Amino acid sequence: MYEILIVDDHTHLVDSLAIGLPWEQMGITHVYKAYSGEEALEMLNYRSVDIVVTDIHMNGMTGLELIARINEKWKNTKAVIITGYDEFQYAREAIQQQVSDYLLKPVSNEELEQTLRNLIDRITEEGNELLNQQKFVYRFRESLPKLREMFLFDLISGKNYPISDLKDKIQLYGLPFSVHKESILLCMRVEEDYSNTDLYSLSLIEYAMFNIVEEVFMNKFNVMYCKDSHDYLIFMVQTNQLEQSDKDSSAMIEDLARLSQHQIKLYLKSKVSIVLSNCGAFPTDILPMYHSALSIYTDYIGYQTESFFHATQKKEVFEIQPLGELYRPQTLMELIDIEQWAAFEGKLTRIFEELEGAGSGAREYGFEIYVALLQAYSYYLHKKGKRVFEVFGRDIEKLLKMDASWSVGPLKEWAFGSYVQIKAYSDSRSDNIRTDLMERIRRFIQENIKDITLQTVADHVNLHPVYVSNLFKLETGENFSNYVLRLRMEKAVQLLKHRDLKINQIALEVGYQKPQYFIKLFKTQYGMTPQEYKNSL
Repeated sequence: MYEILIVDDHTHLVDSLAIGLPWEQMGITHVYKAYSGEEALEMLNYRSVDIVVTDIHMNGMTGLELIARINEKWKNTKAVIITGYDEFQYAREAIQQQVSDYLLKPVSNEELEQTLRNLIDRITEEGNELLNQQKFVYRFRESLPKLREMFLFDLISGKNYPISDLKDKIQLYGLPFSVHKESILLCMRVEEDYSNTDLYSLSLIEYAMFNIVEEVFMNKFNVMYCKDSHDYLIFMVQTNQLEQSDKDSSAMIEDLARLSQHQIKLYLKSKVSIVLSNCGAFPTDILPMYHSALSIYTDYIGYQTESFFHATQKKEVFEIQPLGELYRPQTLMELIDIEQWAAFEGKLTRIFEELEGAGSGAREYGFEIYVALLQAYSYYLHKKGKRVFEVFGRDIEKLLKMDASWSVGPLKEWAFGSYVQIKAYSDSRSDNIRTDLMERIRRFIQENIKDITLQTVADHVNLHPVYVSNLFKLETGENFSNYVLRLRMEKAVQLLKHRDLKINQIALEVGYQKPQYFIKLFKTQYGMTPQEYKNSL
C-alpha cells in the first residue's frame, strides 16, 4: 500500500535497513534505495514514494537540502531524519523543513519500525480525513447525473453487472429502481437538423428534452436516461406505484410518452420520433429491449418523422436472432486488439455455451462465429505486420476453408486451437521485443557508463523511466542502480591496472565527481580502497 525510500551515502547502512524490517507487515509494498541526494531526487521523479528516510550529513546534497527539494515538489511525502549529529541547529532546521521525525544514531530496527508505523498511521488518518471532507461529497453529488447516465449506457451496451454490484450502484447513485421489476425503454430520435448548432447549445437542448420527459413521468414513474452511441435519447421507465397492473402501466406510459413528444415540439420547436419497447425485467431484459426498439426504427419507421411506435404493434416473430454474446462488449475484436488473452478465452467459452443451446440454429450461428474469428485473427496479425500463413503455417488451409458440414464440435476445436496458436505467437513476439530492448539498454549503458542515468536510458529507447526500471528488474533480477554500480566498479578495476592513472582520474572516468564517494563505494564492493587494490597488483 505504501512505498518508502531510504537515502544514505553509506551503502551498507541502506542495504541493511532495506532487509532488516518486516516491511510487508507494516503495509509497505516497495522499499527503494538511493546512495545520494541526487539519486534520491531522480528516483522520486518516477516513484510514488510516501516516506523518505534520510541521513542529514551526506557528500554532495545534504539530507536537509534533499527534504527542502522534496517539500517543493512532493508536499505529501513524509520525511524521517536519521543522523549522528545531535546538534540543536540541525533539529531546528529539520522542524522548519516539516520533518515528521528526527532520530539519532545508532537507531535500532525496533525504534525505526515503531517510528514508521506511527507515521503510517498518521498518513492513513490524513487520508481518511481527506475522503470525509465535504467538498468531495459535494463533487460526487454534482457528478451523479453523469454517473447515472453512464450506468444506463453501460446496460444498453451489454455490460453485465453481478447482482451485488448492481444493487450497490443503485444505492450509491441514489436510483429509485427495483431489481427484477418490470420496466419499459423509451427511445427518442431527434429529427431537427442541429448540424450548425454549437455543442454547448445542442447539449442544452438535449438536457431540456431529458427534463421534459422526466417531469411528464415523475408523478407515477421513475425515469433514468442517457444518450446512446447513435445519438438517440434513451429513457428507462419503471413505475413507482406498489400496486399497478402491467397493462395499466403500459397504457399510461404510452399516453405520457405521447405527451412528452407533444411538449418537446411545443416548447423546443423540435420534432422527435418515439419508440416504446415491450415490458421487461430490469436489468436482465434491458439489452434485448434496446435492440428491439432500434430495429423498429430501421424496419418500420425509416425516414418518417414524428412517428410513434409501440413494440406491442410488431407481430412478426423471427426464428433467427443475432447471437448475443458474440456482439456483447467487449467484443472479440476489442479483446484481441489489446491482447487480453484470458478475457478472450473466456469470451470464446461463453459464445460456444450460447451456441450449444441454439438447437437447429447452430449451423447458421457457427458461420457467424467463424467469420467473426477469422476477421479478428486477420486484423490482429496484419496490425503486427504479419501474414496469416506466417503464424498458422500448414493449418492455413483449414483456417480459410469453411466446410458447410461443420458441427459445433469441430468449429469449437478449430476456434480454440487457432486461439492457442495466435496467443503463442503473441507471447513469442513479446519475448523477442523485450530481449531486443534489453540488449539495446545494456549496450547503451556499457557505452555511456560515465554519464548514465535512468532518464538517459529511457530517452534512448523512447520509453518511460518507470517502465525501463521495472523491465530491467524483471528481465535481469537486478535493480538498475545496482547494475550501474557493478559495471562502474568493474571498469574501475580495469583502469586501476594502468599505473599512470590517478584515483581521482579513475573516479571521474567511471562517473563520480567526488573521489571520496568513489573510494567509499569501491571499498564497500571489494573490501579495500582503490589505492590498496592498486598496490596489490
